[in-house]
Amino acid sequence: MKRAALLLATGCYAGMIPGAPGTYASLLCTLAFFLVFSLRHRIEPALHLSAVCLIAALGALAAAEVSRQRAEEDPHIVVIDEIAGQLTAFLFLPVTPFNLAAGFLLFRLFDIWKPFPIRRLEGLKNGVGIMADDLVAGIYADAVLQAVHAWLPYPW
Repeated sequence: MKRAALLLATGCYAGMIPGAPGTYASLLCTLAFFLVFSLRHRIEPALHLSAVCLIAALGALAAAEVSRQRAEEDPHIVVIDEIAGQLTAFLFLPVTPFNLAAGFLLFRLFDIWKPFPIRRLEGLKNGVGIMADDLVAGIYADAVLQAVHAWLPYPW
């Protein structure tokens, strides 16, 4: 179980890349998302949302286990939260280069800036706090992109 938790929590060990593991995980997630869905313009929203929920739930459990193993509140190697947040940033949007690039940049901005209530969510216990702040950063990024699409209906 410990190895499975580490594998999931670190995003297949992407979190062990030295430097900026959260940014690397977000970038790898964006590239994988593009490769998987590059043949389709839209993703079935229910499938996408279900995948985010599953990753978030399993990620919270795995993050809590790795946090306990390492005796750290939010270990830097845990990046499943960035993966779930990054996927949240792409919810209900067409898969286009603009949306992928803007979604990546906006998610990283909100994840680093942590506007209200994101910073407060980090204080939640166990894996919930680890996951919640990134999920809300993803929601903020998605909301900005949704507004851009509503305001500028050009098919990005």
